[in-house]
Amino acid sequence: MTNREAGINVVREMMGDQAAAKLSASADSNTFGAPIAAYAVDQVFADIWTRPGLDRRSRSLVAMSVMIAMRQPHEFAIHMGAGLNNGLTLKEIEEVLIQALPYVGYPAIATALAAAAEVIKEHGLDVDENYAGHRGLL
Repeated sequence: MTNREAGINVVREMMGDQAAAKLSASADSNTFGAPIAAYAVDQVFADIWTRPGLDRRSRSLVAMSVMIAMRQPHEFAIHMGAGLNNGLTLKEIEEVLIQALPYVGYPAIATALAAAAEVIKEHGLDVDENYAGHRGLL
């Protein structure tokens, strides 16, 4: 199996067939940005996400934490969805936000919470109406 195939398999397992097909097509094209997509598939997903030492759940926690700190809500949402597919629970993802709070501050957490709310809605994971774990800052 080539690095490209291995990387696309990781993307497929974490983000689904549609994301894998889109990234594969981009990486294999001769269009603007193709080398960046190829790097993501060949190095990030094939080499880094498959390294021994951390499982995918742990790697998802790290990736989400970095996206929170960098205030990248779109990328946070992508990695939150992947984290859910990697076996994380909403409670564990909420704990990532809580853990990051004293280090990055409320504005960064509020940005991530808004992105998280969209992922929760898209995945049909509406929380109990009595649960106020994320509603206060949205």
